[in-house]
Amino acid sequence: MKKKKKIIHFFLILPVLIVCLVIGSAVAYAAMMVSDEKANLFQIGNLQTKVEEVFTEPATILPDTSVEKKVTVANIGTVDQFVRVMLHPEIRIENGESIRLLPSKIGEEVLLDLNSTDWKLGEDGYYYYLKKLKSGKSSVTENLFTQVKLKSGLGQEYHKATFSLLIKVEAINCVKYAYRDAWWQGVIPNNGELQEVDKQLSEKAD
Repeated sequence: MKKKKKIIHFFLILPVLIVCLVIGSAVAYAAMMVSDEKANLFQIGNLQTKVEEVFTEPATILPDTSVEKKVTVANIGTVDQFVRVMLHPEIRIENGESIRLLPSKIGEEVLLDLNSTDWKLGEDGYYYYLKKLKSGKSSVTENLFTQVKLKSGLGQEYHKATFSLLIKVEAINCVKYAYRDAWWQGVIPNNGELQEVDKQLSEKAD
């Protein structure tokens, strides 16, 4: 009879032990799943540029006659930048609803006194500023050019044409090689003018 009582007591205690083990495992598992999250807020720099120019638009432009047009780029944001500029000259003749575009290539029909010391023309058609453009209200590049004129000896069709020069500027922060990703799809130039641009900018990158 005593042995039976012991066996009965053992089986009564066993479920209690199992329950304790299960509860203990659950508590341990829950403790391992506890995590701590903190939100870190940072101020994102403001990346903005503005084309500035000294220019008084004349009524007409005579061939081989220079017109003052000083073009710079200003950093009006809060972070340092690298900048590049695309120039789109256009000479058109409008006759009613029809428009005829005449050749207007820089260096041929359109002449600019380009600054080749602080700027470099890449094979992709962009003019790259070879310095870091610091942030600040008075931070501007050196002039890209200061004068514009039409080549002498242009045909009669140019006499009644309208000339315009669109200036497009792009900027990127100075983080190391960000300009490669943004402007060249991550490709590193290994020859030509863009190789020199890459060398100059990589030395000045953060």
